[in-house]
Amino acid sequence: MREIRHGRRADKGLGRPLALFLLLAASALPAQPTTVGEAPPAEFTAVPTASVVRLRARLDDLLARPPFRRAHVGLIVHVAETGETLYERVSDKRFTPGSTVKLATASVALEVLGAAYRWQTRVLAAGPVVEGRLEGDVWIVGSGDPNLSREEIRGIIRLLRAGGIRAIEGDVVADDRAFEEAPWGRGWMWDDLHVSFSGGVSGFQLSPNDVVARLIAGSRVGEPALLRYLEPGPRLPILSDVRTGPSGAEVELQVLPLPGGDVGEQRIVGQLPRGRSFELSLAPAHPTLYALAYVGGVLADSGIAVGGRVRRAERDEKEPPASAALGVITSDSLGLVLQEFLKRSDNQIGESILRTIGREAADEGSSEAGLEVVERVLRRWGIEREATQLADGSGLSRYNQVAPSALNRLLIVLWHHPARENLIDALPIAGVDGTLEWRMRGTAAENNARAKTGSLEAVRALSGYVRSRDGQTLIFTFLVNGFDGPGSAARAVEDLIVEQLALFRRSAN
Repeated sequence: MREIRHGRRADKGLGRPLALFLLLAASALPAQPTTVGEAPPAEFTAVPTASVVRLRARLDDLLARPPFRRAHVGLIVHVAETGETLYERVSDKRFTPGSTVKLATASVALEVLGAAYRWQTRVLAAGPVVEGRLEGDVWIVGSGDPNLSREEIRGIIRLLRAGGIRAIEGDVVADDRAFEEAPWGRGWMWDDLHVSFSGGVSGFQLSPNDVVARLIAGSRVGEPALLRYLEPGPRLPILSDVRTGPSGAEVELQVLPLPGGDVGEQRIVGQLPRGRSFELSLAPAHPTLYALAYVGGVLADSGIAVGGRVRRAERDEKEPPASAALGVITSDSLGLVLQEFLKRSDNQIGESILRTIGREAADEGSSEAGLEVVERVLRRWGIEREATQLADGSGLSRYNQVAPSALNRLLIVLWHHPARENLIDALPIAGVDGTLEWRMRGTAAENNARAKTGSLEAVRALSGYVRSRDGQTLIFTFLVNGFDGPGSAARAVEDLIVEQLALFRRSAN
């Protein structure tokens, strides 16, 4: 049996610059406890020194800024090494946390699955091969791999040819039953489901699971705008009814489902000013169906004829025996996948990990089963049941509710966890990469703070670690709901809060 491993990243040989950076970053952080699984220190509030009093006053001033005057605001700061509470405001109330939910998903995945966990996609031939013709079906059995690339799908052709297959008399069957429910999370916004960040997940899916296109305005007002696909692959059932507007006008676009149409049929309406173009990143209606369409195209291009259909496995259909295996596509390790998950804040990876947790720990590949495991682990880590109410693994759902104290407790536990470095390496670094790449540059937080961002309409969140001026590691969680003005104003204050923590130096009195 042949094996194809993900080629985008490797566990070994990170490269000298990255390896050196991680070494330096690790050396700047306090050493991990020598006792594996050592409990984090109990939280306490010391008698504040003058420097702590000044820090609290500065943070109070920042939280009184205009964006937050009518908002629900929570902030908590701990010292990782001692458990001391440096600052606390509305930390036990619950908030809509946005993508900081991903911290819980990633942490529990490290606990339950382990950093070395890998997904496998198996390719099986259900029948004998006679003179180059497979007298049966080809099965592609997915496990929910969140990083299965188009190149790896093209690698299936190599597996077929290595097995002597030049034609398939039966069907090509995609088995996506590793996940057992609708592809979207509970409480996702229906009017975002066509956008790539809200794309669903399945047991057999492509990464990235999106279709990139560009709308290009016409040369005269009233002319139709041109919809041009930017990448090869299956097209989506989308009708463009966008017209060219006057130069300098606003871009007005809306995606609507077609009344009475098939699943996924949509219409884009609106106007695009003359001389303008607009890039769209669209989500297929169902990830398995889109991946199957891609497989069909690859087979057609390869010259391997398919006598039957390209289809999904039926609910009760029995897959071929293991002896029929042609090969397996093996993913990167979970530890590496978490770096893509948290740094890019990839929602589809989060939902795939959550369902994988359910399948591996509760024998059910559903978000409900995964959430039960997550909540159980959080209770074991000392996070009160009332402090969290989770609905998905990515934070897209507005049904999620989390207290700042719960997220800080989670980060305290992970600081003393054997998998600490896996989480810290996966977090965005201020001014360096991920969702923090362009933030806090030129401040004491640059190349220092490592934190997970969160953003929904009227929601801002930031939770992570930062070193103070005297070398202590400060753990912070900032959540705000219902702020005034643009998100950029709230984000600016968010960055100032982290900068103050990075500048903090403890005085003797």
